[in-house]
Amino acid sequence: MTTAINEDNLFAVIIKGSLALLAVLSIGGFALFSAKAGMGILAGGIIAICNFAWLRNVLQRILGLMPVKPNLYAQIRFVGRMAVTGLVLYVIITSGWFSLAGLLVGLSVIVANIIALSLYSALRTGG
Repeated sequence: MTTAINEDNLFAVIIKGSLALLAVLSIGGFALFSAKAGMGILAGGIIAICNFAWLRNVLQRILGLMPVKPNLYAQIRFVGRMAVTGLVLYVIITSGWFSLAGLLVGLSVIVANIIALSLYSALRTGG
């Protein structure tokens, strides 16, 4: 029995699907390539999923709280999120413990999952 994907559970479906894809890709990276590749995929996927969740959190706050200056609030949160993500990526890339190719694959986990869900929804509805 499958649960229908709708607006109420879309975020959970994207996160769960991304975590499952990340697990498969990470295990594949460790098994088929190297520990550096597996670590790169894992690190990139964790960054992508955390960044996606953080973005949703900020958007919910903007829409739910209606701050006095929503544009400024969104801009500050965006710059902060990008700065933290950039710093984490800088540390990961310069550490030498992670494969850059694996990191790029991991960072693509959310995008790949959203594309797969879009194709699934289009094929399911016949459109």
